[in-house]
Amino acid sequence: MEKLKFVLLVCILAVTGSVWSQTTVNGVVADGGGIPIPGANVVIKGSTSGTATDFDGKFTITASKGDVLVFSFIGFQSKEITFENQTTLNVTLQENSAQLDEVVVIGYGTVKRKDVTGSVATVDSKKIEQANKVDAVSALQGQAPGVVIQRTDNKPGSGGFNIRIRGASTINTNETASNGGFNPGQNPLFIVDGIFVDDISFLNPADISRMDILKDASATAVYGSRGSNGVVLIETKSGRNGKMRVDYSNYFGFKEAYHLPSIQDGPGYVEYLKDVVVGNEFAAGNLDYTRDDVVLSDYLDAEELQNVADGVNTDWVGLLLKKGFQTNHTLNLSGGSEKTTYAAGLGYTRDVGNMEGEDFSRYNIRASVNSDLAEWVNFSLSNYLTYAVQNTGSWEAFRSAYRLKPIGRAYNEDGTLKFFPTAKETQVTNPLFEADNVTRETRYLQYIGDIALKLTPIKNVTFTTKFSPNIKFGRYGEYRGLYSKSVVADPANRRAQVENTNYFSYAWDNIINYNFEKGVHTVDFTGVFSRYLERSEGYYTQVRNFTTDEFSFYNLGAGTDIRDVSSDFSKLTLESYTGRINYGLLDKYLITLTGRYDGASILADGNKWAFFPSAAFAWKIMEEDFMKSQKVLTNAKLRLSYGQTGNNGQGGGLAPLGSQSLLGSSATTLGDQSYSTLYVTALANKNLKWERTSEINIGIDFGFLNNRINGSIDVYNRKNTDIIFNTGLSTVTGFSGVYENIGESTNRGIEIGLNTINIDKGDFTWSTNINFASNRNRLEKLYGGVDEIIFNVQGTNLIQRVGEPVGAIYDYEYIGTWQIDEAAEAAQYGQTPGQVKVRDVNNDGQITADADRKVIGQVTPKWTGGITNNFKYKNLDFSFFLNVSQGNKILSNFHNNFSFPWDGDPTRLFNAYDVDYWTPTNPTNDWYQPGNGGIYQNAVKYKDISFVKVGYMTLGYTFADNVLEKLKMSSLRVYSTVQNPFTFTKYDGWDPENAGRNAWGAAFMSRTYMLGLNVSF
Repeated sequence: MEKLKFVLLVCILAVTGSVWSQTTVNGVVADGGGIPIPGANVVIKGSTSGTATDFDGKFTITASKGDVLVFSFIGFQSKEITFENQTTLNVTLQENSAQLDEVVVIGYGTVKRKDVTGSVATVDSKKIEQANKVDAVSALQGQAPGVVIQRTDNKPGSGGFNIRIRGASTINTNETASNGGFNPGQNPLFIVDGIFVDDISFLNPADISRMDILKDASATAVYGSRGSNGVVLIETKSGRNGKMRVDYSNYFGFKEAYHLPSIQDGPGYVEYLKDVVVGNEFAAGNLDYTRDDVVLSDYLDAEELQNVADGVNTDWVGLLLKKGFQTNHTLNLSGGSEKTTYAAGLGYTRDVGNMEGEDFSRYNIRASVNSDLAEWVNFSLSNYLTYAVQNTGSWEAFRSAYRLKPIGRAYNEDGTLKFFPTAKETQVTNPLFEADNVTRETRYLQYIGDIALKLTPIKNVTFTTKFSPNIKFGRYGEYRGLYSKSVVADPANRRAQVENTNYFSYAWDNIINYNFEKGVHTVDFTGVFSRYLERSEGYYTQVRNFTTDEFSFYNLGAGTDIRDVSSDFSKLTLESYTGRINYGLLDKYLITLTGRYDGASILADGNKWAFFPSAAFAWKIMEEDFMKSQKVLTNAKLRLSYGQTGNNGQGGGLAPLGSQSLLGSSATTLGDQSYSTLYVTALANKNLKWERTSEINIGIDFGFLNNRINGSIDVYNRKNTDIIFNTGLSTVTGFSGVYENIGESTNRGIEIGLNTINIDKGDFTWSTNINFASNRNRLEKLYGGVDEIIFNVQGTNLIQRVGEPVGAIYDYEYIGTWQIDEAAEAAQYGQTPGQVKVRDVNNDGQITADADRKVIGQVTPKWTGGITNNFKYKNLDFSFFLNVSQGNKILSNFHNNFSFPWDGDPTRLFNAYDVDYWTPTNPTNDWYQPGNGGIYQNAVKYKDISFVKVGYMTLGYTFADNVLEKLKMSSLRVYSTVQNPFTFTKYDGWDPENAGRNAWGAAFMSRTYMLGLNVSF
């Protein structure tokens, strides 16, 4: 007992001595200007003891002599001080100006972010790596305000995206529901390391260092007509001074289809069949007919009746689905000396879809070097090579699985596949045959390069000449074998086709730059002479009637029926002269003036050239003396800009020579003699001129509490004049349409970007990035005295009407289903109970296309947004991202194809959507009666496609320094991610993003579970 007392006494004395040796210290943490920093962390290094400064920057902490106090705050450099028993300790933190001093690419040059005058958004490599996407566009989705990205194809490697920056000014009548409105001509200009490209699906996202999005006309005006839809500048990772660094990253995981709409099972199909028969009778006016009157043997043959009796219930969709797979491996090397830096990389991506035959493989090689050959000469060379193979599999299997009756069988009694699920079925074959009988393969080799020579002949003057080629060789091959749906076991229908494409383009830029500082003045002048050429050619051959499937599409000579041999060629050139002046006064007043003179071969003589000016002003309010004493704002900059850009018609579908009258060749027979003939295929419009965009932008960049809260707000008004559109012509003319300048439109909107440090408490931090954008598009004027232009795109009725959005949805408004007690009123409209009821807009007792169709919505969303949350506790990190799109609708392809459209003949009835539809005993207004939809049934199929998607959820762990030392590594992080885990939407079809896409060739929306690591040496 005495020993125990002695030990306790020693412990008490030790603790007491420790307490006696501690000292309470008070102090203030301030920035370099003496302004207190509220919320700064004060922590004893190596412990969990710590505190935070109050609103006046004051703190109190108890410490022992020799303790190391760590002072830190977001946006400032951390500072360590060894405690020497002083009772007062005032600390100054130096601002970490990395954010404001970050270099932003603005086109033919760079500026610091604090000196940007236009509207520019940046997505850095960290955000790209967090997104962990196969394609670069997906990594950009939801990350920048005002940039709307709609995925139009879920096939692996598809690269199908509809991208709009600050709305759309024109509608391309060649757009189809099969691509959801995708048209590269309306997408922004992509520039990868100085090379112009139409899409960036060939890039490995892990190779991207940053993406800068130029949004307002003053920012894009330096690219003239090329920047009319916005500009996305992409930099791949480059070398840096220092010893060689090796970075390796990889991830792998599996994919599963989800958000699958429910269709009828076996018993449900039988009941649905009965309801269709009743609906047919109702449509004929027989309202007394009931389910009890249906005789199944009148509609099902003996085999089908036996299958029903046996309880056959085939889940065709389930049989077709499988687990997909996704992986990426990227190896990067970088390093260099003071004069020469280098970088190289290898990448491999594999993406396997959820249906057999769907896969994508991509191989990337990257190399660059930048060297000061002399004090006045710099040479740089970058190369990026991609080889990719995409297999899209059968385009029939997807929709066939939804069409087939669940009472059919997939297999014969011996276990072999059954070609037609029932003897009576002659329309849709077993989709399980498709994988082995259909090949659709695209291979391409693409090279982009940039070679530049930069001279500094005299002080402050540089001259750069750079040549940037883009070369792509592509081959598409397709084969449909004997047991595919399109061949239907008829050898004469076996089909092989091959299409070869050769594409070449280059940009040659000559850039002179002059900058100087004198007193309170800074001037930076940039002059550019640029030439651009785009040339493509293609060759197409289709042959049928093969005696075997062994050759696929590699032996066209084995087919005896040559159906098509054709070729095409196009060439487009642009020439541009550009000047830009950046002027700064007192480092607080900034002015940018830009002018570009563009000439395009695509337009008619006399209208090829146009001038596009812009001006921008920025006021760095924080540099004013009256802002020095305030404690709230850390950053405040006001921006004002006006600019013009142009569209040469490509966005509206205009092809090279599209403004000219073109000739096609044919043949005719006179008597016994055959003669070659020529005929006019398109009408010329010699008056077709540039579509012009004028935009004013007001923005403010702000930061509060030492940039703990920071962001930007932009408000813009964009006006488009001389909109280029393919106007339809009467068929009696012999032409479908002609390209014209038809009118004017506006896009008005607001964009908000917000970054917050919500918690920063020693080991735990939580930050949030939010962006929001709302755009209102409106057609302001139509030329030529017309009031409206009505047109149709793959079943969707659209209209160009003054006062409405460009390409607004124009159709009948669905208001319910005619009920039994409304039979008399329905009859006045020529309808019966169970049919779709639409609004009689003018209340004249009849429904007519001219009087009763109205604008019922728009295809583009009214507002979009994105939210990213990042949490970190010690070495653990967790992040998730939400992508939001609200306020748009479309004619849903799923509902148009699987909500009773083919129910006129119950003896050949497809399967259907399992939905709460109308029957005499179920008087719902949600859906009409099967077999009795009436002539307005499409009205119910326009669906709201708003959604909130969880883009990813990621949990990671970064290993500590002591572990890295043992492993001889610089950094090591492992993580797990779920891609696209949840979708919240009212839309009950497949994927709300591509709800308008044709089911032919479509694919499932999927979520991906993956593991990955990032390691550096």
